[in-house]
Amino acid sequence: MTPDEITAIFALATDNFAHISGQPSDDDLTAILLAAKPLLHELDYDDYGTHNLVGLIEPANTYTATWGNAFPIPARPDAYDTNIQDDATPVVRNRMEAAHKLLLHDYATYLAAERGVAKFIRDVVDETFYKDLEDPVSFYNKVTAAELINHLRLNCGGVEPENLVALHTEMSSYYANCDGIPEYIIMLEKARLKFARADLPMSDKQLLIIANASVYGSQDFVRASEDWERLTPNNKTWTTWKTTFLRAHRERLRLIQASGGISLGSANAAGGLRGIIPSPTTDRLNSYLDNIANAATQDSHQLKLLLESNRTLIEQNRLLAEQFTALSARVNTATSTTTPPPSGTRKSPAQLLTKRLTKYSPTNYCHTHGYMVHATHTSATCNKPGPNHITTATRADTKGGVEYNKGWELATA
Repeated sequence: MTPDEITAIFALATDNFAHISGQPSDDDLTAILLAAKPLLHELDYDDYGTHNLVGLIEPANTYTATWGNAFPIPARPDAYDTNIQDDATPVVRNRMEAAHKLLLHDYATYLAAERGVAKFIRDVVDETFYKDLEDPVSFYNKVTAAELINHLRLNCGGVEPENLVALHTEMSSYYANCDGIPEYIIMLEKARLKFARADLPMSDKQLLIIANASVYGSQDFVRASEDWERLTPNNKTWTTWKTTFLRAHRERLRLIQASGGISLGSANAAGGLRGIIPSPTTDRLNSYLDNIANAATQDSHQLKLLLESNRTLIEQNRLLAEQFTALSARVNTATSTTTPPPSGTRKSPAQLLTKRLTKYSPTNYCHTHGYMVHATHTSATCNKPGPNHITTATRADTKGGVEYNKGWELATA
């Protein structure tokens, strides 16, 4: 990954991180680290060694416990490897140049990551709370990300004894307010990390007692709790508890999803689907129920309006029927008093035939238009032929053509 790409990654992280208003708390600093650490972990660095760029912001003791040694700050390498002898063979020269090229890449990556994460921290925190680190000449260019974190941690709140006492009490209510076993485990382990930052480490056994008491008391996972109680004391570890109840969570979730989201008879029946179906799903379900109730109310209102409209239409139809009856009576009266036209003005069939013979040919035929066609209109001369039109069709041989107006020239009676 190039330095420009690394810079862009941390710029995007800044855009997606909610700016911290006021003095950062311990929780705020934890959120900053949780946003930055995954980005640093993903950067290719120190291919020939064992170090990772998360050492830029990880506490030295924690980093050493994971990676074996403290994170070494690399020195800027020369542009060219001066250890290459003038008389080195091509093979040796190529190898040493390739190794030095990798060293240059590592340093460029380190520099871009250090600057990127330091700028990320400065951008999401108000400058007021790290202003005293500013140098009048170099400003913040020589202030490392680790120095920023340490400075902010010394001045942040949230790890005082009174806060930790309250935190210990809050942990007992975590399960009642979480969205399932996975989130519950994360909340507990975050709280334990907070105790560790205050130099008050919490053991697995303490965490196990809190978790098991909360879940057992809820009766959400009766069978899993019974299986847990059957284990020997040596097997009742925090790791085993997490494995046991995460599996129970997944199994119960599959059963509920298979049953259409219906709770399967536990404390969840009274308290919703907490601990099994995530809250967004529960919220959507509640929204659907609200919509159904609203629709029922709206349908009742619409039905009332429809009935009123129907009554109005019935009354209007009755009035129109009365008006139509009165109009029909007037029309019939007017028709009965009208003198019919003299019979001598009506044309006889022979007269009609004579008129038609002046316009149509008694011998022509069209496969598409039939027998009553003009003198110039035949199957061969038709200018609007239909599908499958046959140009050789005649009166004598219609070729299966149409029979429209057949015998019109014989209609004299």
